[in-house]
Amino acid sequence: MVFDRDIRLTILGHTGVGKTSLLKRLKAEDQAQIEKTLDITIEKKKLTLLSSAKQSRISLERYRKYNLIAVDNPGDFKLRRKWREAMRKYKTHGILFMLDPTQGVETQRVAMEDSFNYYLDSLSLDPDKADKKAKNKKSLFFFVVNKMDTIDYDEERANIFLNEFETVIHDYKITFPFSIFQKAFISVLKSPYEAIDGIFEKCKRSLY
Repeated sequence: MVFDRDIRLTILGHTGVGKTSLLKRLKAEDQAQIEKTLDITIEKKKLTLLSSAKQSRISLERYRKYNLIAVDNPGDFKLRRKWREAMRKYKTHGILFMLDPTQGVETQRVAMEDSFNYYLDSLSLDPDKADKKAKNKKSLFFFVVNKMDTIDYDEERANIFLNEFETVIHDYKITFPFSIFQKAFISVLKSPYEAIDGIFEKCKRSLY
């Protein structure tokens, strides 16, 4: 419909953190069929967010759909150059970066640093021009700690884990001062669907 809106996200993170699982859960597809992502994959889904049912019958938001366009990327280090390609080609609203508390911090920190550098490159390969564009750009950077079931859904532990990446996230905030930063703690496989919907509800509120 004419008043539908887009949510365009680049999904990034180290291999095995749950990027493809998140999209399959959202689309109600079989999680058992997940294979390692080896190339850029475009996933599309028309969303009716759960919050729409709470809106007034005369509110457009009650009837609005959100067209999710998610660029799923391989997490393997050797394939990570594809991230720059995806960001330059698809011009998404920003990055949804997934983290896994069962994996090593350092390997995931490197992946986060790579996502930061490649996102800058997607603005311009000239460092000075990229920094200048970043200063005025409003993007969405969403950090999702997955596999909360492995730490007993303990949000304090999740926050401590996320704080391990604070220096990198701080670089994002300094370089993109007008951008929006969000976080969520979920288990893609075990959290109720409301938790999955909540991620995209936050995206909607951040963008619109």
